[in-house]
Amino acid sequence: MKKILGTTLVAMALASSVLAGDAFIKGGVYSTEADTSTSPSTTGYEVGFGGHGHFGDTQILFGGALNYGYQYFEFDSGTTNDMYTYGGELHLGYTFIDDLDVFGIVGYYGTSMDYTFYDGSYETVTGGGVRYGAGVDYTVWKNLSIGVEYTVTDYDLTDGNGATLGNVKFTNIGGNIKFRF
Repeated sequence: MKKILGTTLVAMALASSVLAGDAFIKGGVYSTEADTSTSPSTTGYEVGFGGHGHFGDTQILFGGALNYGYQYFEFDSGTTNDMYTYGGELHLGYTFIDDLDVFGIVGYYGTSMDYTFYDGSYETVTGGGVRYGAGVDYTVWKNLSIGVEYTVTDYDLTDGNGATLGNVKFTNIGGNIKFRF
């Protein structure tokens, strides 16, 4: 995890300074679904920072971001889940007509899920996994862009005692606003 985050920070520094790119702060909202029969759909929120740049005078886009997210699940049984996500991702893509960026996403994310069961008991489940997907950003003004991202994260989960719970795949689609500087 530390190597992935370190690589992402280096990529962001290269993209924003060496490649004459833009740094950004991002805020977004997304819809998420898990690939289990017991997990309902929910709305999540994500904040982050990162940078995009171009290789020389080309339209090839390179960058990355560090993000933190939160979502809340409520199950039919009365159990609730506060889910926190954190991680880094790299972006590689192309800029069309100077204002439209299309890019692929690959990264590594961790999660911490705090379950409160219907009987009042409590358990924390943690995990990590690879995130992949695609994104589109459109620059509205020089320092503001709006975007859409579709990502899939495959978490390998363990309970509080260290027992493996298996993999759960979360699929997100959402929008964001990036303030560029």
